[in-house]
Amino acid sequence: MEKNAKIISVSYLRREDFKMPTYTIAPMFPLVINEDTGRFELYGITDLTKVVDQNIKMVLLTSPGERLFDATFGVGLSRYLFENDTTILRGTASKLPPLRENIISQIGTYLPYIKIISLEIDLSGDSNSMSIKLKYFLNESNSAQTYDLTIPDIEYGTP
Repeated sequence: MEKNAKIISVSYLRREDFKMPTYTIAPMFPLVINEDTGRFELYGITDLTKVVDQNIKMVLLTSPGERLFDATFGVGLSRYLFENDTTILRGTASKLPPLRENIISQIGTYLPYIKIISLEIDLSGDSNSMSIKLKYFLNESNSAQTYDLTIPDIEYGTP
């Protein structure tokens, strides 16, 4: 042992010095630069529900073939907007799969950390809009959450 080595006594350490580290797990979309750090704003571990909601939105709105290196990713809700109700629900007379099965399949494949409790699809043929209400159970936080999405009332800049 060196003679110049410092010995730190535990009694000098304060409880306030031991803080839980803050982990970042995903960037916020749309990407926003933090003026103080010059980096993109990020969701922390405490924002887990916001991250899951953002991921659900990406799965629902991304059209198959739109994501690089994974041509099967996404539901592509915009493709269903101008179809009639039976085509959307049953997938008949169209190359589109039934919407309910497509959503359940995509979320099961790309978001395996959530369990779908209920899925409500409300179609409004007069205004060419649809509303999706997805109630899910998040294993990580052991809680049930609800995600609502209405098309075409989507603001693409917010999760």
